[in-house]
Amino acid sequence: MNTNQELYHDEIESLRRFRSKIETHAIYKEDLDDFSDEYEELVAQAKVITRVSDRLQKKLDNANMQIREQNEEIKDKNVQLADTVDQLAKAKVGRRASTILFTVAVVLFILEQVLLEPIIDEYFDTQFVSLGILGLLFMLVKFSEGALESYFMNKEKKKILANEQNNIVDVSKS
Repeated sequence: MNTNQELYHDEIESLRRFRSKIETHAIYKEDLDDFSDEYEELVAQAKVITRVSDRLQKKLDNANMQIREQNEEIKDKNVQLADTVDQLAKAKVGRRASTILFTVAVVLFILEQVLLEPIIDEYFDTQFVSLGILGLLFMLVKFSEGALESYFMNKEKKKILANEQNNIVDVSKS
């Protein structure tokens, strides 16, 4: 027997007895009263079950709503976290690139002053050539900064992705 048959066994048996009395035309007033009482009790039980079921469904709906809201909040927090990590990586990369390029700029300036300045002074009467070369070096360093930042940023992103994949693998092993 399945669970529903077990649950309503008495009611089904009562219905079967009542139908057999209908078929044999042996229905008495007390049979109708008994059947009516049993039906009334069934309706009362159905009302209770329906109320309990409605309350449970409402709790389930509320719980599902909270889960959806929390999932949305988690998604938002993950986006904020990713943005923050990206900003931190950019700041770190920007500092590293600036430090390297500042060092290169100082070295180039010193080399220009030590090696090229005497040659420029010997062949040209004006300071504009020296300033032009310094300007070109400045432009070269400035344009190199973006390329160096992009290189470091790509390297940092690969590092972050590798760490995330390692974390995923570690979690799945647990």
